[in-house]
Amino acid sequence: MTAPADLAHAPTSPFEPTDAHARLQRFAGSWQGTTRLWLEPGTPPEETRTELHAQLILGGRWLRLEWVGTAFGKPHAGEMLLGFHRDAGEYELAWVDSSHTGSAIMLSTGPASGEPVVDVVGSYRAGTQRWGWRTRLSCPSPDALAIDAFNISPEGEEHRAIATLLTRSTG
Repeated sequence: MTAPADLAHAPTSPFEPTDAHARLQRFAGSWQGTTRLWLEPGTPPEETRTELHAQLILGGRWLRLEWVGTAFGKPHAGEMLLGFHRDAGEYELAWVDSSHTGSAIMLSTGPASGEPVVDVVGSYRAGTQRWGWRTRLSCPSPDALAIDAFNISPEGEEHRAIATLLTRSTG
């Protein structure tokens, strides 16, 4: 049985968004632009085109981001679910994609600050090692979305992995 599309986004109970939830609203929309990817620190980045569609779901509780582009010459797609957990007082993010996470879900968390920025840290397994991953979303202007990500080695060294700058699509 398939639910009608409008029911997929309907809240199931009353919900009063916090300021942290309201910050998610600025990320909603359709975006396109450029992503720079670094496979290794100190190497030149690959530059690719990226499209992203982000919509608030379940009455504004969550933001769903759908990412499409290329990575190292191959098609790449990913999905992010981002929300604010009131009880924990922090953002929570789940990320899956067609290459980096394989068959795993990367979970990240980070505190809400007074800034209109979401900055979360999670981890992923690479062989027998556990690596960290920091994701930062910000809107430098109402029509610009920046997504930056950093690999964190098992020793704690942080290196830029992704720098994405997107412009709001109008059509």
